[in-house]
Amino acid sequence: MKIFILFLTFILGINSLAQEKVKDTLFFTYDSQYIITHKEIPNHFYIKDGSGARIGGFYFTEVQKIENYKTKKREIGLKEFVRSSKFYDENRRLKLWDYDLSTYLKNYVIFLVKTENGKKSYIQVESSFEIE
Repeated sequence: MKIFILFLTFILGINSLAQEKVKDTLFFTYDSQYIITHKEIPNHFYIKDGSGARIGGFYFTEVQKIENYKTKKREIGLKEFVRSSKFYDENRRLKLWDYDLSTYLKNYVIFLVKTENGKKSYIQVESSFEIE
C-alpha cells in the first residue's frame, strides 16, 4: 500500500509540474507621441505617463522583432489602456502606479505593433520597472 501511495504521489507531482500557465497576448499600437525611446538604450520603450527613474519608472524591454506575424487580434491603444486602468489616477501627483502596472503586465505576452509605409512590424516586449 505504501508503494502505491508513493507512486501515486510521484505521478501527481510530475503532472502538476508539467502544467504551465499559458499567457494571453496583448497587441498595443505603437504611438510615437506616447512611447519614448532614447538613442543610448534603443531597446527600452518608455511611456509619457511614467513616474520617472528617481521614483521608479515603467518601461518595456524589447525581446525580439517579428516582421511577418499572422494574427487576427485587434490592436489596443496603449495610452487609452494605461489611462483607463486601475493603475492610473488623474487626481494624484504621481498619476501612474508604475510598479503595479509592470507586475500586472508580466502575466501577458506583449507586442507593440508599428506601422510604416503600410507594413506592420511586431516588437515583442516585456514590462519592466526600475528605480535609479
